[in-house]
Amino acid sequence: MMAQIAIVDDHPIFLDGMAQFLNSHGHDILFCARSVEEALQRMAEGEPDLLILDVSMKDGGGLAILSAIRNSGSTVPVIFMTVHIRPEQTLEAIKLGVDGVVLKDSDPHELLLCIDQVRKGVKSIAPFVMEQALVHSISAPANEVNALAALTDREMDIARLIRAGLRNREIASRCNLTEGTVKVHLHSIFQKLSIKSRSELIIMMMSIDSDMPTMDMH
Repeated sequence: MMAQIAIVDDHPIFLDGMAQFLNSHGHDILFCARSVEEALQRMAEGEPDLLILDVSMKDGGGLAILSAIRNSGSTVPVIFMTVHIRPEQTLEAIKLGVDGVVLKDSDPHELLLCIDQVRKGVKSIAPFVMEQALVHSISAPANEVNALAALTDREMDIARLIRAGLRNREIASRCNLTEGTVKVHLHSIFQKLSIKSRSELIIMMMSIDSDMPTMDMH
């Protein structure tokens, strides 16, 4: 079953290789994007039958894109393709409605199988990934530290800058991002932490800071 596929990954060689592989197996590549921002822009121009996302990219990656497109009302099937995904990221992705997760070190035919399953409306998450997520969800007490663990490194950086009182424009120039991308990250942070304002985020970050052991400088 041929699909129009879009791929988002910030490694050009991998991106090119995957596009060629899928092409040679009868799929049509609608577009390839290398960043969250480019992906969201291309999605606004026209939606593929299926979206393949890298989980961790320099400017946020799969969770930020998945969160943004689900919030816009899109139900396009999404597959995460990743070297590694933390259990809390898997749980977050499942909550946001990810359809499949494939590890980059698996056999390429696993990806073709995952695409077929997802096109039929069947969830297809790598067993190892699912197992880790289940163990994590059973053993992790739900507290604020764990909520913050769901943030990506980039989101954590942005949360710290907000805690320091910086505005979006200042955060954008500090992190070498556009203001639009900062807003996408903020939206994702608010969703993950179930909060609605910067002040709530600052309070949360301050309460975490007070829980952290302080270093004795003497």
